[in-house]
Amino acid sequence: MQSRPLLKMQHITKRFPGVLALSDVHFDVESGEVHALLGENGAGKSTLMKILSGVYQRDGGEIVFKGRPVDFTTPRQAQLAGITTIYQELNQIPYLSVTENIFLGSEIERGTFLDWRAMHRQARELLARLHLDIDPRTPIADLGVGQQQMVEVAKALHHKADLIIMDEPTSALSIREIDDLFAIIRQLKAEGVALIYISHHLDEAFEISDRITVLRDGRHITTAPTESLDMERLITLMVGRDLSEQFPKEPAPLGAEVLRVEHLTQGKRLKDISFT
Repeated sequence: MQSRPLLKMQHITKRFPGVLALSDVHFDVESGEVHALLGENGAGKSTLMKILSGVYQRDGGEIVFKGRPVDFTTPRQAQLAGITTIYQELNQIPYLSVTENIFLGSEIERGTFLDWRAMHRQARELLARLHLDIDPRTPIADLGVGQQQMVEVAKALHHKADLIIMDEPTSALSIREIDDLFAIIRQLKAEGVALIYISHHLDEAFEISDRITVLRDGRHITTAPTESLDMERLITLMVGRDLSEQFPKEPAPLGAEVLRVEHLTQGKRLKDISFT
């Protein structure tokens, strides 16, 4: 990994009326890294990513992207700088074609007309890069959820994204579609693209990420190499207490006997079974 992170967020603070959503949060991402951002609901993950992508403005702290301080005030600014977010609810227009969704807002023109031939050609190239055999003239509504998500990845590549934020990307995918997605993530990583992976499926974080950052109650708890953590330790960091404390074993008082079975036998299947 390079000595200078692709992204560095330091001392990030965000307040909403009556709520301190983020307090002195640190987060960094390297090029070609899959960095899982984890925490319980309300931990601050979405708020931090919305600040990064220009949806919210921070109240304090600094963001450095590709070596330069940035202060995005709109998602479009973040996109032009090389940061794309793929939300759980895909941001697509279902009755437009794949090409139209990829090029929406950045259409190729030839004179006073749109150059559909060039856009279809580039869309095919982007889809081929993701190993997708889809006619770019197909309406988005005719695609499966997994294919729609890959179109969002193609759109990110069209905008030359250096950093892709994936928010709960597998929530509506089949097991095969998840495998396909992970193959694409590994391919993007090999090409030097960085990915921030947000999920409540902790097993996915262990499978696909290089590092894990945990937020809790709007604060940075830890950033660690994925291989240095196990499931029990990760859950403890997320909830702030051991699982044995969260779900203590408590003896339950026994009531009156309601059933007794003695010496139950049935051919060769059951032999001399007793229980109460």
